[in-house]
Amino acid sequence: MANLSHGMNVQEVENLGHKLQNTYAAQITQFMTQIEQLVNNTNDTWAGKDANDFRSWWPAKRSALKAIATDLHGFGQSALNNASEQKSASGM
Repeated sequence: MANLSHGMNVQEVENLGHKLQNTYAAQITQFMTQIEQLVNNTNDTWAGKDANDFRSWWPAKRSALKAIATDLHGFGQSALNNASEQKSASGM
């Protein structure tokens, strides 16, 4: 890894942006779908107050995970935007 005091390794910053968007944000979204299915499947196997309490817990957690995925996607886009600006400034 280069020790940069100024500047940017454009390819590495682009890789970072893509990884944040296409790996981490995407995985969180996938996990949300899987968890949603698990929670919904409890309708057939669990009834009563405790079951309802358990299922009512999920929407707030889903919203929190969605916010994290959205933030990671935006964070990745920021890296990609900065890499693009560096390419333009450097005439790459």
